[in-house]
Amino acid sequence: MTATLEVEGQVVELTAPTVVIGSAEDCDLVQRASWIAPHHVRIDEEGGAHQLVAQGAVLIGGKLIAEPTMLHDGDIVRLPDPRTHGLVTFVYRNALAPRIAPVQHFATPPGTERLTIGRSGTDLVLDQPLVSRHHADLSWREGKHVLRDANSAHGTRVNGRRIRDHILVPGDIVQIGTFRLTYDGDSLDSFDQRGAFRIDAHAVGRTIGSATLLHPMTVSIEPCELVAIVGASGSGKSTLMTALCGFAYATTGRVAINGDDLYAAYETYRSVIGYVPQDDILHHTLSVDRALHHAARLRLPADTAAGEIAARVTHVLDEVEMTEHRHKRVDQLSGGQRKRVSIACELLADPVLLFLDEPTSGLDPGLERKLMYTLRRLADGGRTIVLITHATQNINVCDHIAFLTTGRLVYFGPPSQALEFFGVRDFADIYAKIDVPGDAAALEAAYHVSLQYQKYAVERPARAPLDGPSREQREENERRSKTFSHSRWNQFTLLCRRYLELILSDRKNLLLLLAQAPVIGVLLALVSQPDSLTSSHIEAKKLIFMIATTGVWFGVINSAREICKESSVIRRERLAGLRASPYVASKLAVLALLVIAQSALLLGTIALHTHMPPFPAALELFAVIVLTGLAGVALGLCISAIASTPDKATSLIPLVLVPQVVFAGLMFALHGPTEIMAWAVSSHASVDAMSEIVDMQALSGPALQLEPLLPLWAAMATLGAQTIAFSVVAWWTLHRQR
Repeated sequence: MTATLEVEGQVVELTAPTVVIGSAEDCDLVQRASWIAPHHVRIDEEGGAHQLVAQGAVLIGGKLIAEPTMLHDGDIVRLPDPRTHGLVTFVYRNALAPRIAPVQHFATPPGTERLTIGRSGTDLVLDQPLVSRHHADLSWREGKHVLRDANSAHGTRVNGRRIRDHILVPGDIVQIGTFRLTYDGDSLDSFDQRGAFRIDAHAVGRTIGSATLLHPMTVSIEPCELVAIVGASGSGKSTLMTALCGFAYATTGRVAINGDDLYAAYETYRSVIGYVPQDDILHHTLSVDRALHHAARLRLPADTAAGEIAARVTHVLDEVEMTEHRHKRVDQLSGGQRKRVSIACELLADPVLLFLDEPTSGLDPGLERKLMYTLRRLADGGRTIVLITHATQNINVCDHIAFLTTGRLVYFGPPSQALEFFGVRDFADIYAKIDVPGDAAALEAAYHVSLQYQKYAVERPARAPLDGPSREQREENERRSKTFSHSRWNQFTLLCRRYLELILSDRKNLLLLLAQAPVIGVLLALVSQPDSLTSSHIEAKKLIFMIATTGVWFGVINSAREICKESSVIRRERLAGLRASPYVASKLAVLALLVIAQSALLLGTIALHTHMPPFPAALELFAVIVLTGLAGVALGLCISAIASTPDKATSLIPLVLVPQVVFAGLMFALHGPTEIMAWAVSSHASVDAMSEIVDMQALSGPALQLEPLLPLWAAMATLGAQTIAFSVVAWWTLHRQR
């Protein structure tokens, strides 16, 4: 069988001992692109196979080739232009030079007490970021091999079920990271599936109520392909993408990864799926390096050393060509640079399936072309990539495009065949053709009788692997799997460090928050008497009321925007395994430090002018103000969790601050329902607590208390209970958001 090169749909047989590709007229295969060298590539025949010698820039598998390289069947050879990011592509075909699967044989001799499996320093090394350093053990017990998970971060699965201990039987399939290990009774054969993941969507559709967002369609994406989903706004592009990656399930049909039902086995594949939403998933006040460092800490196993994280960050920045910008703040980057850093963030965990929602949106033609070139290189390097785009100038770098209109798939196939299929001269003209009202069903019907439909929607899905375990079995397995989880404490400490760094990095905002306390303290000192807290009942009550409401105000203002402003970051990190409870707890813990500082500045400023009650009353006042601020922080987190945007959160702030005045129990008498409502108002309990501390009964003047005071312990307990209750509401709101 003769080896061939496929070039732009043409097949060139490699019959000569040497074939030269370049721009010179004496080349065997002449290419006219401006960046092609006179003799760019030489291909030499060697024993039925071929060796490629690069004399210009050549990419194989997404990597630049400098040394002579043996070609294998299916290798994609690209000749890139570093300046314009143009590409000339060849596909090498030779049945006599098959690519050998990288299978590692791991002998498991009976009687061996224990063999270890992990990322490094173990008997079986599986080198992949998602694999823990010591991931699992294989031991011999009572004549059988027993596989035990060593409390790994991302778990060990046997036949799709996450296990802690499992007695292996011949035919069991073990999944660790991207590695698939087959047990035959005497050994484990490991196969690294990077570069071998395919997606098959069979008749997937999505209906909400009476509205059909996605009509049933079949899409099959093979390993290492770059596929673009194209269509006008509202055509169903995002609905299809989220169905393919499992973030929003289709209501009909089935999505499979290598034959396994994705929805039923989502926990198994969660860690190998990367998703880059249209919004940035990075904190803008951090440097690129620090933002990726924190993301790596959250996504990679806890035993990943600092040196490994630094090396991983350097590697992903190099993959997206952003190394020179690593020390810049994210908000100092251009739109295209931020998109590439967002992609780098996803690459930290080395996902093999990468989904991007409009990564080229808002980019100029030059940046759009550069980003598409980067995605092409990443796909060639072993990843299956699906993106949504409106831009079609560089659509030819994709392997396939899916055109949608009004929720219907009207074309899926190579870009080179799309123009002829639609009968137009330019990709932009396709939009005009598919956007005609009422023509969607006719276009879909025409696609269903086309050669592209037969080849890519019928023949290609037929080559998909056989189905894995049933959905019912998978769902039962995953219910059992969820009893094991990542450490909440580990997530809490990492999030606290990141949040503290975020607050310290925004110095202007931090100084503004801290300056509020002494400014308000000075204002209160100006309108109050020096002996307000020690002689006059009325003066003490007024000052206490203002201190209490100020404490709540501090907490609410500090936190009311903190969750909603990170909504895109949280949504992506939740999909990657972040839990709501450590996230809310980290916000509360770090903001508690800010409240403590504000309370100290407020009380300290007032104390410079006002006589304080004898010790330990001043310390007790400080503790109550801190508790009041914490209750305000928790209340603000509720607002932030409920509000979808920072602007909406800001508009909700008066709705929670006004009741702090109305129900404080000082200005109005509270009876019946209003007395019950006051239990949820932090200023009410705070006023009662501080009134007890300064001993109101001993002060002179007419009483200004409209109702009996709560005892000090009861008031402080109420503030603590409010903090917990508001935090639980914030947690529950986030927990329900998938």
